[in-house]
Amino acid sequence: MSMVSTSSAAADAHARAHEYYLSQVPHIKASLQHRFTLHPYFAQTEVRQGMRLERLYHQRLLSFERQLALNATGFMIEKDKCAMLNFFQQQNIRIPRVVGIFHEKEAMYKMFEQVQTSSTSYNYPLFVKACHLTQGGDKGTKPAFAKNFTKGHMQKYLFPWVEKKWRQRPTDDNRPWSGTMNHLLSYLKPGIALQTPFRGLRISPEHIPLETKVEVVWGRAYLALFPDYHDIIALRGGKFEYTDRRAEAPEQWTNGNVPDDRLKWMVDGGHMEAVWALAEDVARAIGIDEIRVDVFVDPERPESPMVNEISLSSGHNYMFHAANLARAWIGPHIARLAAERSESKSVWPVPILRRTTKQVHLQTVASVNS
Repeated sequence: MSMVSTSSAAADAHARAHEYYLSQVPHIKASLQHRFTLHPYFAQTEVRQGMRLERLYHQRLLSFERQLALNATGFMIEKDKCAMLNFFQQQNIRIPRVVGIFHEKEAMYKMFEQVQTSSTSYNYPLFVKACHLTQGGDKGTKPAFAKNFTKGHMQKYLFPWVEKKWRQRPTDDNRPWSGTMNHLLSYLKPGIALQTPFRGLRISPEHIPLETKVEVVWGRAYLALFPDYHDIIALRGGKFEYTDRRAEAPEQWTNGNVPDDRLKWMVDGGHMEAVWALAEDVARAIGIDEIRVDVFVDPERPESPMVNEISLSSGHNYMFHAANLARAWIGPHIARLAAERSESKSVWPVPILRRTTKQVHLQTVASVNS
């Protein structure tokens, strides 16, 4: 492909992304006005017009770091899997069943023995998750099958891994915000969660559960990325965009130029509507301005997607949509600051602050709905 045609394709993709952004603004405004309240913890991010997504994530983490002085630890909603899973259960968010959450090793080992004595009561593999190790490089999750819960296998397979991970300190290196994040991570205490698998039909190219990563801004699901399908992006309105990475210029992305209907069934079968709704439920329950919600999809049960995890500092590349996602995130914050200073009215509604003193991850259904 010549540089001219690549530039032309990029310009076309940029224009389409901007047109899509304009189509979503009324929906984001409606969410702000009628369906969303902002937890005060997420109202402290310092923003300005024109910031890139990466910079916004860093600014968010800096606000988390400042709030440590107030004993505010809302970042645990993501960075402590035990806190995250507890929150989802409290809020009735659909997730694979949690067998147990443990901050004491003795109670955890007793649970392992209980699994051994009633092994037919569980679906396998069970996932043993070190709650304080959320970065992929920390390798904080281990699958365990029925045989691994026999006495000999537990001694050789599970116990050494648990002891090692219990002592391991979380790190988030080689990112622009690593220093800030590692300071936050130092506040986490070890914990282990035991969780059943997602039972949906495994149809992804990697023969694992089909997962999509949904970006939600101000309570409105904006787009969803399918990393197992060459980063196909799903948009609202039943549209998909397809990527074409050139070996000579892998960051030169062109969207919509590769015919591919592999995921059209998700629209036709109603799967995407359920995915959008679930991701929005998560964002609104937390009261967060922007979040990535990772959702498992069951091809045979479109009404029953489940949440895998969340991210407050996504590392995915959203190509030409990234700048517009950042604009949508920034705008209401600017409106809030302008209102506080009695300045001219913004085109964005001012976010409604949630009236709560509860830590983000300790919110109850009653406190969210009050």
